[in-house]
Amino acid sequence: MICKYCQIIHSFDENYDLREASRDVKGDFPRCDWHWRFVCSICGRPRHFNGIAWCETTRRFICLSCAKSHKFATRTFWEWRGYYAIKYDVCGEYHPALDYLEFLGKHPWQLHPDMQKKRTGLDPKSELPEPTSFSIPLEQAEITDGQIAKAWDRLAEKWINLYTEYGDFNRQYIIDPAIFRMIGSVKGLTILDAGCGNGYLCRLLAKKGAKMAGVDISKRFIGIAKQKEKEAPLDIKYYLGTLSNLTMFSGERFDIVISNLALMDVLDSEKAVMEISRVLKKNGRLIFSIMHPCFSSSPVHGWVRVPQDSQRKEDWIHWKVDRYFDRSMEVWQYRDWPPTYSFHRPLSDYIKMLVKNGFTITNFEEPVPSKRAMREHYRELGNECDRIPWFLVIGCKKHSSYQ
Repeated sequence: MICKYCQIIHSFDENYDLREASRDVKGDFPRCDWHWRFVCSICGRPRHFNGIAWCETTRRFICLSCAKSHKFATRTFWEWRGYYAIKYDVCGEYHPALDYLEFLGKHPWQLHPDMQKKRTGLDPKSELPEPTSFSIPLEQAEITDGQIAKAWDRLAEKWINLYTEYGDFNRQYIIDPAIFRMIGSVKGLTILDAGCGNGYLCRLLAKKGAKMAGVDISKRFIGIAKQKEKEAPLDIKYYLGTLSNLTMFSGERFDIVISNLALMDVLDSEKAVMEISRVLKKNGRLIFSIMHPCFSSSPVHGWVRVPQDSQRKEDWIHWKVDRYFDRSMEVWQYRDWPPTYSFHRPLSDYIKMLVKNGFTITNFEEPVPSKRAMREHYRELGNECDRIPWFLVIGCKKHSSYQ
């Protein structure tokens, strides 16, 4: 069996040697050692060879996740139209990924035959890893708010490492611009951030003149938010609790409730929407974002990639969706971090909750990042976020007559 990548390259360069496949031989894309996964010298995790670079100065492999900066360099070679250039902070330089280094004749195994002989840097495993999430029908899910809280507590430190003062990439470049357009001026308004996490959105809105309160189920997240408030006071009040029990707030207290990527993580979302309605003033507004239910149905969803671990977006063929109407709990895990929980419900469930609790939908947006954001953050956003809507942002108004 011949390596699939060797066949592709050979079709462009007939002098390129065809190698026997020794990795993922039972899969759809068997590969040789050269075109397998290499282990990052920083995090110790294996990465597809087109998502990891080599620094000749320090003799280290650097993956996309460990680099603080990277870019997609447009340059046609063999079948491909570009490559990832990954910056290594130690030397301060950008290094091409191994696919382009091989094309240039500067792959570490080309430069150092002893490394090739020893298979230096190669992931010793021969099969691709199993998926890092699984689903349970919601009616069979034995889970409590306490367990959900502890899961987020365990994840908190690693999660906030993804954040700047503006949140993570998805919030900063996709979701929050839509929220800010819907919310308009907030000066003098009382606002609750329902599911506030580390409080970044509370701080952004407080700086715009809002009187902010935040609530979150995670004790650790609330602790981080309070510490930041202590370091730079903005008169933000933070509370520990689930969104399905907001008894720490009196009725009709807030002008606006914002819930940013939180409602799909709430066990009792119907009770949460009821509580949000209760604490909103008459004619108050709810603005919330969720993972788009149409594209996050469990257990069957995700990009079909060939091969399935490729970092090249052109290898991400299409997004698969199935079992959309199955209400389920998803146990998911990012990288090798502790697992946590989310809940899939059809879009109609959310609409019915809003109608039942006295809301009229006033805004409905499937946000996409700007072209500039996609260009500057290609791997995180580009060639993906403009193909399917990852997120849904809905704006609502509470009826003045609703009790």
